[in-house]
Amino acid sequence: MQKLRILARLTEGPATGEQLQRECQSPDPRARIHELRTQGHVITTHRLHRTNPDGSVNFVGLYRLQVKDVRQAGLFDFS
Repeated sequence: MQKLRILARLTEGPATGEQLQRECQSPDPRARIHELRTQGHVITTHRLHRTNPDGSVNFVGLYRLQVKDVRQAGLFDFS
C-alpha cells in the first residue's frame, strides 16, 4: 500500500522524502522509491539544500515522477 500511496502522491507533483513519510505513512520512502524504479517507474531525484533555523544546511531529496503522456501522440504522426 505504501508504494501505491507514493505513486499516487507523485502523480500530483514532486515531493520530498519528508512529505512522502508524512502524507503516505511510509517510514522509509527511499526504499519504496527504489522498488517503484525497479518496477519500471521513472522517478528522478533532485538534491535540494534546506537551511535549518539554526543556520545548518541539510540535503533533501525531491522526487519527481516522469510520466509519458501518450494521449495526443498520434496528432503529430504524419506517416
